[in-house]
Amino acid sequence: MAMGFSGCGFPRRNTDNIDGGVVTRNSGEDSPKVIESTDIISFNCELSFIATVFDEENELEGRVYKMSAALEDGTVKAKIDWHDRSGNGDKAEFETDVSFMSKLQEIVSKYDLAKHNGFTHHVSGLPDMYGEQIDIKYASGESIYAHNNQDGFLPMEAMEELIELFNK
Repeated sequence: MAMGFSGCGFPRRNTDNIDGGVVTRNSGEDSPKVIESTDIISFNCELSFIATVFDEENELEGRVYKMSAALEDGTVKAKIDWHDRSGNGDKAEFETDVSFMSKLQEIVSKYDLAKHNGFTHHVSGLPDMYGEQIDIKYASGESIYAHNNQDGFLPMEAMEELIELFNK
C-alpha cells in the first residue's frame, strides 16, 4: 500500500547521487520560522571562510570557526576555536554570566536566523567544511537548526558579530 506523506508535516528532502557522491537537501519549508522564546540554553555554530574571498585583507579568510555556549546552573560555559587548512589555529574556553546568551539572542533576532530553520544541504566527499551550521536550543523546547557544508547562508555581518562576541 503506497502512502503519500506530502503535507503531513514531513520535511521535503531530496537526495541526488552525483558522480559517486551524494547530495542531500531539505528545504526547511515545514520548519517554524518564528521562535517565540528568547531564552537560549545552548548555541552551536560552525562558520567556514575557507572559500571566502574578501575585497581587502581580512583575518577570517581561510579559517573555520567553531563556537559553542551552554547554560549550566546559571553560568554560561563557552568555547571558540578556529583552524586553517594548514592546521594552524587557536582555541579558548571561558565562563560568563547569562547576559552572554541575551547578546547571542540579539544577534539571532537582528539577522532573523530563524528564517533558515530546517534548511540543510550536505554534499558528501568534501574535504573540509565550506559552509555553515547553526544549532540553537531554547528553554521553551523550540530550536533553530540549519546546515550547509558547501556554501554559506548567513549574512557576513552576523558571522562577524558572533565571532566578535565569542572573542571578547
